[in-house]
Amino acid sequence: RLRAIGQTVMDSAIDMAPGWARSMLQWQRVADTQGQQRNTEGSDGPEPTAEQLKDLMDDSARRLGKIAVIGVHGWFPRRMLQMLAGEPTGKSEKFCLMMRDALKAYLLESHGVSVADDDVSLFPLIGEGQIQDRVELLLAQIIGGNEELASSASESAPNAADPALKPSEPASGAERQAELAAEALMPPRQQRAAVLRSADTVFVVTHSQGTPVSAMLVERLLEAGILDATRQRVGLLAMAGIGHGPLAHLRDNVVIKYIESNTARELFELMDPSSFQSQRFVAALSTILHAGVRVVCVGSWVDEVVPLHSAIVQGVSHPHVFRAVYVDAAHYADDFLTGLIVFTLRLRNAGMYDHGLLVHLSGVVAGSLWGHWGHSTVYAEPAVYKLAVKWLLLSTATAPEPAHMSYRPFHAAEPLNPFYIPSIMRTLWDDPSIQACSSLRAELQRLVALFDKWAPETRAAKELRYRLEPVSCFQ
Repeated sequence: RLRAIGQTVMDSAIDMAPGWARSMLQWQRVADTQGQQRNTEGSDGPEPTAEQLKDLMDDSARRLGKIAVIGVHGWFPRRMLQMLAGEPTGKSEKFCLMMRDALKAYLLESHGVSVADDDVSLFPLIGEGQIQDRVELLLAQIIGGNEELASSASESAPNAADPALKPSEPASGAERQAELAAEALMPPRQQRAAVLRSADTVFVVTHSQGTPVSAMLVERLLEAGILDATRQRVGLLAMAGIGHGPLAHLRDNVVIKYIESNTARELFELMDPSSFQSQRFVAALSTILHAGVRVVCVGSWVDEVVPLHSAIVQGVSHPHVFRAVYVDAAHYADDFLTGLIVFTLRLRNAGMYDHGLLVHLSGVVAGSLWGHWGHSTVYAEPAVYKLAVKWLLLSTATAPEPAHMSYRPFHAAEPLNPFYIPSIMRTLWDDPSIQACSSLRAELQRLVALFDKWAPETRAAKELRYRLEPVSCFQ
């Protein structure tokens, strides 16, 4: 039941979206080649039939070729806390194996394409520390056996180093065993760069702090010529990524302030768009998106660490970015709040601005450190990995022109004015682009009907309903 509901909510952004949003870039080129009217954003132009979309996806699936999967784990607590809370489960090996299994299952079920385990090369990269330290450490695991590449990569490393960077704790016996297990899954060290360079399709799968690390790692691999998105299909799956920092109130948590390392405290710098880490992350995202890398950002309902607006990288807009939310069965309800968040994600996926609505809604669906595990459940769901495969196949079915990333910086730590929420809803209701699309217009009308039936239980949701009372008067 959990998988079925999680699949339904995540797929809604594709399966429930209008045709022009579902394949915004790809169908424009198909329509042009067939002499049909070119689609424009927010119009009800010619939509691809189900058969045409299926043919595009089938052809795209058959062209996957040799596949490589890079796994990048997130931040791990200090060992003292691990002894109390348990060993982390979000490891790079898990991400690689989950992606391989999901890829094989999806291709066979949906497109009749069979992929053997030997057809997929795995790169579960392991290394803890602060963001910049991890980028160098993980890059060395790929190119460390090639002196020429290592020298070139060293020259392209950013000169602006954060003075706060410090080496991480020395590896324990258990960590060393984990490293040996990961090494056993990877190609021989001398061959790793060549295997990645010869791959036709590359998936990078990451979680939490691994998101900025992975963006910078892919940037460095592109600069070194190991990856080339003009001849390869490269996709980045970011699960509960910490793009705009953690939940603001965690900064004052006793564990974070007095027990945890600088690695944990560094993550709060991402809340400030003027910080070194935030600027490096945004620059890396801009580089890889312009190069042609496809990115899927999946947030998690009741995430106790990362707010939804951070997981979906709210400040970034680019047609290669696809956003979704994972809701487990225990917290799923087909109500106004769920529908509103899915609708907002659909707007972002269609290239429309949500006027910051998702930032206001993130606090309502945030979890707590006591009793919520949304930050971890997202990477245990196979449908999350399948969504990344779907987006890579769909978005690379044709070759759209390169596009530059747009960025709206905002200070995630600043308090929000809740009185903006009804004004934002009214703005979306009157938006000509939304009203011009019958599917989105119908979804807005459905949300108004759901609002009257919505009976929230949490305090935050009750306050949101009170502020949104004017919605019931929308006509």
